[in-house]
Parts: sequence; structure tokens; C-alpha cells
Amino acid sequence: MTLTISPCGPITLFFFICVFSVTATTAPPATTAPPPIKFSTGFSTAPPPIKFSTGFSNGNCEAHPHDGVELSAGGFFMVGDSVCYDDPAPPRVQFAVKAGADGSLEWKVPLGDSGYNYGKNCLELQDGSLLVVGAATVGSTELRSMHRLDANSGATLSHTTFPTPEGYEGGLDGLMGADLVFGEDLSVWVTGYVRGEGSEEGEEAMFLIGGGSMVAMKLKFPVVVDGDSVSDPKVLFERVFDESSDGFTTPQGMRVLDTQTGSVIVVSTATPEDDGLYQMSAISFSSSEPSKTLWRKIYPANDANAPASQTNGTMSHPYAMSTSGKDGGCVIAGHAYPESTPNKVEPLPVGRMLRLDANGKVLWDSRFRQDPDDHNVECYGVSLTLDGGFIATCGFGCMPETCARPSSEENKVWQVLTHRTDGDGNELWENLYTDTSKGNNAGENIISLREGGYAIFIDSTSWGDEGTGGNFGLMVLESDSNEP
Repeated sequence: MTLTISPCGPITLFFFICVFSVTATTAPPATTAPPPIKFSTGFSTAPPPIKFSTGFSNGNCEAHPHDGVELSAGGFFMVGDSVCYDDPAPPRVQFAVKAGADGSLEWKVPLGDSGYNYGKNCLELQDGSLLVVGAATVGSTELRSMHRLDANSGATLSHTTFPTPEGYEGGLDGLMGADLVFGEDLSVWVTGYVRGEGSEEGEEAMFLIGGGSMVAMKLKFPVVVDGDSVSDPKVLFERVFDESSDGFTTPQGMRVLDTQTGSVIVVSTATPEDDGLYQMSAISFSSSEPSKTLWRKIYPANDANAPASQTNGTMSHPYAMSTSGKDGGCVIAGHAYPESTPNKVEPLPVGRMLRLDANGKVLWDSRFRQDPDDHNVECYGVSLTLDGGFIATCGFGCMPETCARPSSEENKVWQVLTHRTDGDGNELWENLYTDTSKGNNAGENIISLREGGYAIFIDSTSWGDEGTGGNFGLMVLESDSNEP
């Protein structure tokens, strides 16, 4: 008989009873078909309107946000990087901005005065102090970095760089994700990489790492008294994941999640040793015994349930992760390079969302915005919604090789794409929230707000000062009709 169970699609159960005289054999165990990939089919709900949008600049310098959070006292905190190209030897600095609930600027601060400094992720600790997670240059060495800032002024309470573990020297180090430790005040999980390499184009690290090894740490921060500077956090645990699994290595951890059910999940890139094609990967370890791996899996772009060796020339990058609620699982967002696209020119990336249960099993795997006009989709943020669904934000535009093709100028402008689903991955709405006539914009992160609605943190030339090449954009959406 056939049962339809959401979200995994048709599941066929076969029962066999063989009778010989009066004896019957025992029925074999039921088999479950893997969930099929969900492709865009249409939308059932109108997207919510924009409540307000604004921008923040670092003077006449180019700035790019990479993460943002809603603060417990109201308002927003966002972090990224900035570089002043009119400086003879411009350092790339971390850049942090605090804004009120109405989008008004409260303070902004650059962090780092030489070399390469990059803010990738941020958190608010239980005492209200703010963390900037990323990379910083010390001397000539690029190290994992953690700034702790006073929420009222932006003043630095502590800046910690973590030495490279013995045996992993000679590359680039950085942190890319952080999450609060469940049930412990002032404790944080972080993930990133050590001994990384820049891209083939000679760019610095912090995006997709070549070489390198994923790292995870648990940190404990001291109590702040009267806003004074404090000592560095204590490292309670540090682990480098340099072992190979199924012929894949994990060069970097992208995001980390305390599931609040006794485990921690790190989503990462994984690359096979023979062809260098990245795939989505996740590893789970015990929160009480972090050295104990619970599971580790690869999710190929062509079929998340296929053996890791059967990638069929496809690629998939994970850029974001969100809790999926109280079930101990997660949702990963990023993009996937399919085997073909409608224009048949080359496999341009499309949006991908992947939901896993607490054991890493795929509950559903979706693709969206497969576009015939030389666009690609890169999804950098995803959030659990108030009704138990999910919302992702992405950049939607052309890459250098596709921008060079004959096409309208409008098709070459990057836009903010937002994609909303229910808990089973069924599409509810999707929208491009920016006007191509007003410059380039890309969604870097999205969060569901406590009182309803959403905040999108945008890499923007539409908001903030003109002519900088990039600013921090903040867009707040009204609640949609699906929210309780």
C-alpha cells in the first residue's frame, strides 16, 4: 500500500506473507524511499511589504556586512568588513554597527589597524556585551579573532586572537560562526579553520577555503564589571577536524549550532581529495563530550542521499544554518550547481535549502530560483520563522563570466532574493526586494523578529553613502500572513 507522508513524499511499504501449509515467514522490514528534491512550483502567499530600509557607511570606505542579530533590549547589531581604497596601504578592517529598532544609528566602529581583518559572525552574550567573530592580522600572521564590545558605546572590552594549534602553522586562520552554549552563561561555541589558503585568484580567506582544516572551540567569557576591560575568554575545548571521511576533507566550518538537545552541529564545506568539488557537509558532536563525534555526513548536490562518491560533477556550498526548532535538527542554506540549467550554457548555481533531523537524516531538500537569464543564486542567511517554517535570503545576480555575456544591463545588477517555506519545505512566497535601477544589493543574513516580521542585512550600494562601493544595508519587513 502507498502512504503519503509530508514532507518526504510517497513512501511505499511492501508486505510479503508466504504460506506453506500452515507456516508463514516473517515479513521483512519496511523500506523507505528517500525524499525527492523539491523544485520551485509556485507560491501560495503574497510576500510582506517593507517596513523600512536604511544604510550605514564607514566614511568614504567600502563596507560589506556578513551577519546581524536582533538585540534583547531592542535594535540591531551587525558586523562585516571595510576597506578604504584611497589609503596608500589600506588595511581591511572589521566593521561593527549598532542601530535602534527604527534603524537609527547608535554607533559604529572599525576594528583593526593593519593587515587583513574580517568580521564574519556576531552574537549577544547574556550580559548584553557583543561579540565579533572573524579573522585579524597580528604582525604578519592571520589568526582567529574574537572582539567583545560594550553594547552602549562600542568600546572594546577584550580582543582575543587564538594561536595556531601545533602542527597547523603556515596558513591562514579564522573564525566563521558562533552560537551560545545552551544552559551556560557567557559560554560560546565557535567554528572556523586553521592553515587555510586563499582563493586561486589570490584573494584572502574567509569565504571558501582551499586546503585548511575545520576547527571548533568552546569558550568561557569572564564577567564584566562596570564596563571595564576584561581578560580573554578561557578555551574549554579545541578540536581540529583534519581526518578524512569517505574520501572527503572539511577545510572550514561555516556555522555552528547548539541544538539544545545534547548535541552541537557544525555545517561545513567538504571537498573530495581527487576533484576539488565542494559539497555540503555536517558533523555533530556531543555537547557534554565534544571530542565524541555523533555523526558526519556529506550531502551531494545531485542527491543528498547518494553516496558521497557519486557527486556526478555537481557542487554545493553551505553558507548558513538555523535551528529547526526543538527536534535537535537544523536547516542549511546555500546554493547548488545542478547538472544543467534551462539556458544550457553552464550549470549556474541555484538556491538550496536542506532540512536534517537530529541524526543528520535528510527530511527534505529543495532547489529554487533556477533562472534562464544568466543569474545565479547565493544564499547566505536562513532563519526559523515564528510559525515553524523557514526563510532564506540570497544574492541574485551574475558572475563575472556570465555578466560578460550579451544581456540587458538590468540582468547584471545584483538583487536581494528572499525565499519563504513552511516547515515541510513547501514554498509560500518569494520576492526580489530591491530595484535594479538603484544599484547592487545582496542579502547576507535574515532573522525572524521576536514581535513578527523579518530583518535582512544587505550588502548594498542603494542605502548608505553613495560612491563607496558598498555599505551596510538594513531592511525590515512586516509580518507575513503565515506568522501567528
